[in-house]
Amino acid sequence: MAEHLQLAAAAAGRQDEALAAGRPAAGADAAEIVKGLARDLNTDRIELPGFPDVVVRLHRALADPDVAAREVVRLVTSEPALAARLLKLANSAAFNKSGREISDLRMAVTGLGFNNVRSQATVFAVKQMESQDWLASIRPLLADIWRTSNAVAALCFGVAKQTSGMQAVAADEAMSAGLFHLIGKLYLYARARQEGIDPQATADWEHALNDWHPTIARAILDHWQIPTAIAEAVEGQAAIFEVDNLDLDPLVRILCGARLHVGLHQPVGLAGEVDAEEATAALERISIHGRPFMELAAAARAEAETMRTAIS
Repeated sequence: MAEHLQLAAAAAGRQDEALAAGRPAAGADAAEIVKGLARDLNTDRIELPGFPDVVVRLHRALADPDVAAREVVRLVTSEPALAARLLKLANSAAFNKSGREISDLRMAVTGLGFNNVRSQATVFAVKQMESQDWLASIRPLLADIWRTSNAVAALCFGVAKQTSGMQAVAADEAMSAGLFHLIGKLYLYARARQEGIDPQATADWEHALNDWHPTIARAILDHWQIPTAIAEAVEGQAAIFEVDNLDLDPLVRILCGARLHVGLHQPVGLAGEVDAEEATAALERISIHGRPFMELAAAARAEAETMRTAIS
């Protein structure tokens, strides 16, 4: 956890740098929330406000590499709406190629795999947050996060399925990275609402949000013990602007590309982070195993749409 405790120092440092340069301090309220996250990590008791308890317990269980499928099923069964979601996904065209109905939850969990169970539980949690009265004022923001995450995840899945050979990217990891890539924004918005802060009325909130959310997401995913490859991809979701394409892991490149592709067609996904011209230029630089991302995305269009429908 030590590297994530630097979040607090970074938040305070950016405030001081801005003031020293004669600029307004960016996102003071957001900086305080980041400092609170660092304190939570130090005591190993991070909380994502509004998350259903069953999802928190499921993340803890799945962090154990030796967890048995029956324990996962037991937890899922305690939340009928989540169980129904997983059964629906297991029977979708994206996952059930045989067409034979799956009615047994254990078969559904086993067939989907723990990565998909983990990420779908998080999607379920976000949808549950949207219905909570105390979060009503940011409901449109939560809906944007959910819609954007689903679109990016579906495209990540489709593009990953197009990779082949020994260096193929696991489609379930790619989809998980897409579903988790805005978890840092979700945390900041929920904590702001919990503390009585109105993000839409707070000066420079968007700047702070866009600057910090990938690092915050990494801290949360590491705390949940999400597989490192997924957590690293989420943290590096904008790395294409800083690092040469060939120096990036293929999973990072897929998430970078999917995020930019969706953002150009659904602007809310990149609101305040990058302009369209810059995003287009970056997207054109991305390739996976020698194939341009745009070529892979075009080939993956049908599969991505099938997955987007399945996880919506």
